[in-house]
Amino acid sequence: MRQSNSSPGFTPLHADEHNSLLGYRSDAQAAELYDEAMQRQHAALGLLCALSGTSILNELSDEPLGGCMQAIRLLCSDAAGLYTAAWESMLRGAA
Repeated sequence: MRQSNSSPGFTPLHADEHNSLLGYRSDAQAAELYDEAMQRQHAALGLLCALSGTSILNELSDEPLGGCMQAIRLLCSDAAGLYTAAWESMLRGAA
């Protein structure tokens, strides 16, 4: 699919992964990227709080618990990528 000149570019969320499917608009401002990172970080913390507050955690099978851990890992990884992008965007703006 060819990208039009009027649409913003795509920047991979994890630049070190050559086949990264997740990303953000290349023209996204540092504040936007930072806000998205914060949302993911808060979602991961919320999931951890929910898991730590349940009395039936020992009753969860490995599959649902593994899925929760994978979700936390992905959210934290995405947040880290977005924080890095926000920092780089801020540095470009200051230059």
